[in-house]
Amino acid sequence: MNAFRSVAAAALLLSTPALAWHTITSNRGLYIGDNGVTSPATGVDMTITWNESPVFASASFKGIANGNSYDFELVGSSVSSVTSSSINGLWNITRNGALICAGCSGMAYGLDAPVNYGIKFYDSTYQFHFSAFVVTRQDY
Repeated sequence: MNAFRSVAAAALLLSTPALAWHTITSNRGLYIGDNGVTSPATGVDMTITWNESPVFASASFKGIANGNSYDFELVGSSVSSVTSSSINGLWNITRNGALICAGCSGMAYGLDAPVNYGIKFYDSTYQFHFSAFVVTRQDY
């Protein structure tokens, strides 16, 4: 009986697809867009972590443009789709600590970019944007 359990457990493990986890970080911003006006980003702190199956994603981008401080935060429970290169969901965006877009539909994409290449986020109306260079990435 124990031999059967061992064989069944091994078969289950071999039939389960491998989970691909990804994490990218950046402190090198490109641009921040606010109401359609795009400005160079400085003081960037970005971390994006995701998995395609089961669907999981967390994303945080902080940066400064035109003397304003911005935070873009993915509302984790709102993620509608995740692939190896993009995350669709709802985002909360603040300027100088004040919420300027609550639950904005948007997509971060280009997440499969190698180190020193850019990734981007746009909301569905193209009014809000951030982009940054990938500084580190882990795919496991």
